[in-house]
Amino acid sequence: MQKAIKNSSQNRYINKQARDQLGGLTIMFLLGMGVNLIGLPSEVTGAAKTATSILLGLHILIGLSLVAGSITAVLRARRSIFQKFARTGLIAVAATFFSGVMTFATKSNWWSYAMSIGFIANFWIYGLLFFKTRDA
Repeated sequence: MQKAIKNSSQNRYINKQARDQLGGLTIMFLLGMGVNLIGLPSEVTGAAKTATSILLGLHILIGLSLVAGSITAVLRARRSIFQKFARTGLIAVAATFFSGVMTFATKSNWWSYAMSIGFIANFWIYGLLFFKTRDA
């Protein structure tokens, strides 16, 4: 069984990555809620269409950065006791990103619901990873 080395540089890197993921998830939530409040670009006109298009574009870009960040977390957690958390985070981010793509492609509220479940799962996973690496 592997043991965490207290205050190791690897733990600090994992902790930083988890913190960054939490920040990205928070921004994703706010952008997504903005799009929900204003409406999708296909549902509105004028300045509202411009605003929601920008919010949706940023939502997609941050989503891509969360995928990249989860891959980075897995790489930083190699051969550590936190590897399972990081892998679980990668799977959850990938599933949530897929749900977002399907929401956009099908306009189905069920995929949007799946995306919200994924958000909660991701926030929980990276929150645990953040706190566990902080204390390790």
